[in-house]
This record gives sequence, structure tokens and C-alpha cells, in this order.
Amino acid sequence: MEIMKKDNVSRRLFLQSSGAAVAGVALATQVSSPAPAQDAVPTGVTVPAAQSAASGNPGGLKIVSFKVDVTPPIGEPLAYVPNEKVETPIYVSGVVLDDGTTRAVWVSCDYIYICGESYNKWVKMIAEQAGTVGENVFLHCVHQHDSIRWAPEYNPKSGENGQPVVSPEYCATSMNGVSEAIAKAVSGSWQSVGKLLTAETRVAGLASNRRIIDEKGQVLWRGSGKNPPALQALPVGKIDPVLRTVCFENTEGQRIVAIHFYATHPMAAYMRKMVSTDVPGRALRHVAEHDNSVALNIYFTGCSGDVAFGKYNIGGIEAIEKLGKRLGEGMLQNLRRLEEQPLGSLEVKRVAVAVPFNPAIKPASAYTGEHALERRYLLETIDNWRQSSVARLSIGRKVHLLSFNLGEVFIDYQLFAQSLIPEHFLATADYGNGVYWYIPTKAAFEENGGYETSELACVVTPEIDGNLRAAIRQCFAEIINSPDIF
Repeated sequence: MEIMKKDNVSRRLFLQSSGAAVAGVALATQVSSPAPAQDAVPTGVTVPAAQSAASGNPGGLKIVSFKVDVTPPIGEPLAYVPNEKVETPIYVSGVVLDDGTTRAVWVSCDYIYICGESYNKWVKMIAEQAGTVGENVFLHCVHQHDSIRWAPEYNPKSGENGQPVVSPEYCATSMNGVSEAIAKAVSGSWQSVGKLLTAETRVAGLASNRRIIDEKGQVLWRGSGKNPPALQALPVGKIDPVLRTVCFENTEGQRIVAIHFYATHPMAAYMRKMVSTDVPGRALRHVAEHDNSVALNIYFTGCSGDVAFGKYNIGGIEAIEKLGKRLGEGMLQNLRRLEEQPLGSLEVKRVAVAVPFNPAIKPASAYTGEHALERRYLLETIDNWRQSSVARLSIGRKVHLLSFNLGEVFIDYQLFAQSLIPEHFLATADYGNGVYWYIPTKAAFEENGGYETSELACVVTPEIDGNLRAAIRQCFAEIINSPDIF
């Protein structure tokens, strides 16, 4: 998320000094009393299997999927501006996997964020409707910026200034729609998985790092939007260039669902007063236009707090088309080169992460407008968020999906996880609970400049680095210690 507010001088000066004109989102808050976070689990716990509710499932892996249109009406607040046009519908899509003992749910939302207590409410709703436990729910946003910030907690209270972040009517309608879709899916016809397939493709001309260090040690900040030629000419920087796909084929040879993972901020254009799925949506449409072998394609955004399209973004709808087709071509390549992996049981392991909030976070009185309401919400409910989690879903011995229930996690953490099990297939999803904002590395805190580590964007301390790496390592401890190469 990138932020600019006209009523905050320090923020304006930061963006001017960065050399890149970026627009951003203003936050507002309505304080409530959040329930304990769904991921408040002991460190290193392998979650007990939920009772399978799929009748006639004696042990083989089965799957159902769902896709719900959650497009907001005209006039509904988007993350930046009111919605005056529907460029493309937005969706909540997902799969429910059940091996007869364990049931897990992966959900991708075309929202910029689901924040605070709302995230926990979504997890609880999904778990209840899917017939599993909250620890087995993996809920993520794609993070498009011309979309909804699902955070009614951030709406101003009575007597406070600021515009609503999202309407209660939209929240009720969208959540009810998703709830009904999941309930209908799990009560309907489950399909037996005959093959588990994966593919990886190195793609170019998409992701680039936002933080390039010059010869003086200064961060040259290259935002997500269209940048000046001098910034576009800088090197790509540290990224994960690999697009990963996992696909489920039924026993009749039909490909049911393909799930694609790639690490970059997903937007090429925003603050346009129109709701849009942006580049990932265009990529999925490109796949649909050229391949009908898969019933449903779903996209997840990986760890990309410091990664965006900035080097290659030419701006506007042309950028969405160009980058979207490029990403879609990578998905098509993966669908053409899928390789079978050994099927097996499901295992969920969720590991707690202690979140060290900065004790010097400025009070809400230091801000104005909606950003003050957001910061006040965090400070008044901060004890609810001192623990988050990372979680792993393993499908058999060789295929693993990693979930960060945090905000905008730096790419280093995804690459670190990859380094732990380099001979296995590992795909990563980020943008869990938006209350945490940016999660930089310790090294990034020591760099001179950049947006992501500023007090405008970051509320944690450098200690998050050690805590998060330890949790990631523990998440894969059994796999690291017992490699399976046969």
C-alpha cells in the first residue's frame, strides 16, 4: 500500500523526495473490541485435524471450489476514492480440500485488504461454513488498489471527521454471498483428486524491487506506478522471478482448479474512481481467452512489500493490458508444462510469530483525517495483534503452500523459505491481516531512506526479522530434518 494525503506535510515531503509520484490510501477507524486473533496458537503447533464433513470420503483427497462476485455498487467507497465505474467485476475465489481427516480452505479476495477484527470474522465464517477449524483457513487478499478496503472498524465513530472506508451494507452483502457460496460448495458434489500437478516458470518484464541502493548508500525509491525514466533504468533488484502453479485434476482427467502464485504488488493503475481486478484479473482473463483446460483459475499474491511493477509500468489501462497479458502468458506456460507430484494426505502446521510493535508509534493526535482514525484503532487494540502466524499446508510429501498472516511482507522472507526446502515445490501467499502494514527486514531498517520503513508505513521494529525467520524455519522443521528425495 502506498499513501499520500494532502493534509499531512511530512508524507507529502517524503513522496516528493522519493522522485516518484504515487497516490495512496487514507485510513479511518471505528474502535471495537476484537475477539482474540484466530492465529493465537502455541509456537510450532501442527494443528489437530478437523473432523471431515465430506460424506463418502474414506481417505482419498477431494476438492470443491467456489467463486463469488463481490463487485461494489456505484458510489461505494474504494480504498482511495469513490467507485464511479466498474472496469471489471471483483471476486472472492477459493478451494476446500479434504482428505477424510483434515479439511483446509484457501481463499483469494480481490480486495486491497481485510483488516483487524474483520479478518478474524472472515476466518470464523469461512471455517464454520466449510466445516473445519480457523487454523485451517488460509485467507488472503490480492491487494489491488482500485478495490475495497474491507475494514468497517476503520469507519469514523459518531462525531469524528472522515469518510467511511466501507459501508456496512456492502460488508453484509459481500460476506453473506461468500458464506452462502462456501456452504453450497461443501454441501454439493465433491470431486476426487486423481492427480496433483505443479509447474514453475521464470517470467521477465514484471516484478522489480522498489528499493534500489545507490553508490552513496541511499535508497532510490521506485514506486508501483509509472516512474521517471531514470528510475525505470535502474536494475531490477531483488525479486522472486518464478511464477508457480498447483493444479488439481479429477479421476476422469479433468483439471478442476489451477492456483497461481507470483510475488509483486499487483497494481499498474489506481485512484481512478473505478473498481478493477487490475493486472492479475487481466492475466486470468488472458488465460480464459486462450485455454479452456481448467475449470477455475485462482491467483494469490506472494511476499511483495518491496516489489512492484515500477520498472516496467508505462501507466494507465495500457499498462494493465501489457503486464496482465505478460503475467497471463506465464500462467499459460505453466498450464502447458504441468508435472505430476505424489498425492498424499494434508498437513497443516501453524506457527506463532511475536509481533514487536514500535513503542514510539505516534499517537492519533499526530495525524489528521482518516489516517488518524486508523492509527488510533491500532493503538487502542494493539494487544490483540501482538501475535500473528505463518502456516504451511502440505499436500503429500513434496507440495507445500506457505501463508503469511501479516501485512506487506518483504520478498526476502519468501526467498528465505524457498532456501529451506529447495528440492520441494513451495508457493507463497501474503496479504493476510492488513492491520500489520509493512514487514521489512532488519537490513532494510538500516538502509537510508525508502517508504516501507518510514513511520508512515511501518509500525514494527527490526526484531520482527528474527522472529519471522525463526517461525518460517520452524514451520518446515520436519521437512528440513527428514528430506524425502525418492
